[in-house]
Amino acid sequence: MKFCGSFFAFLSGALSLMGQIGETHTWTSTDGRSLEAKLLEVSEEKIVVDKGGRRVSIALNLLVKEDQDLVKTLVSQQKKEAMLAEGDKKRSRGFEEGPYAEFVKGEWVVGDQEKGLVHQLYIGKEVTRKKAGPFVPLFVHLHGAGARAESVKVGNVEIAAKTIVSPAFYQDHPCVVLVPTCPPDPMFWGKDEIQERLEGLIDDLVENLPIDRERIYLSGYSMGGKGIGKLIKRRPEMYAAALFADGGPEASWVGKTKTAMWSYYSGERDSSKAAGLKQDFEDEGVEFRFNILPDAGHNGIHWKLAKDPEVWEWLVEQKLP
Repeated sequence: MKFCGSFFAFLSGALSLMGQIGETHTWTSTDGRSLEAKLLEVSEEKIVVDKGGRRVSIALNLLVKEDQDLVKTLVSQQKKEAMLAEGDKKRSRGFEEGPYAEFVKGEWVVGDQEKGLVHQLYIGKEVTRKKAGPFVPLFVHLHGAGARAESVKVGNVEIAAKTIVSPAFYQDHPCVVLVPTCPPDPMFWGKDEIQERLEGLIDDLVENLPIDRERIYLSGYSMGGKGIGKLIKRRPEMYAAALFADGGPEASWVGKTKTAMWSYYSGERDSSKAAGLKQDFEDEGVEFRFNILPDAGHNGIHWKLAKDPEVWEWLVEQKLP
């Protein structure tokens, strides 16, 4: 009888599914016999192995429980990968069909108000070009407290969002841009209720469009900086990079996120801890850049960040590790 024993590494996450199929292992049968053979296929009823160039099928119920459990784990993993592949196939058609196809206009549009927050979207036709690749980044910008409102004037967005959709930048870096609007006071971006709505918007875009999950970028000005910080804290492994206009990360995030960050501080902000934070993040393998502009005021600091070409060149290079 023939089966695969060093398979135990799979359970610890040391090897992937593809690292198992095609490898030689020692399998054990319920009557104590063992067989060393290359694993070819797995299913819920059997495994197929290669023994000296000959395909051998072994019913799953003839294996000891440990090996049965390992095979079941592999079958489950195959199903998950198949579902992901099918989901990617559906998402790849998202710019041509589905709930967001009508928004691929190359101009700002107000999104579906049933999604939980008033929001604007920008999806240029460049996203469908072959050189854009099968998947494109998602850029999310959160405004400051002064822009809270029940409704929006189409195209009225802060400078960071305007910069990323400018023809000079967007032609080379097509992406999906989401700019939600926070409801009026007492609502704010950090409120759990609003965070859940934000995450709902982001997840809906990712599930229906060919968004590159390794390149989801955040940007926030003032209250918006606190909002993207809360998003990172809630889902620390989701976002590739974040831009903070007059704000920045907190010491409590060190060791908990891999999101690369760049902060611009005005003279009105306490930036005394920025250098220490930079070292702490770098010790954890996380990049944190910052600029301190003592002569700049809070109301204009987002203009300083948005007009710095180095910031945007850096942003589009970031991917989740």
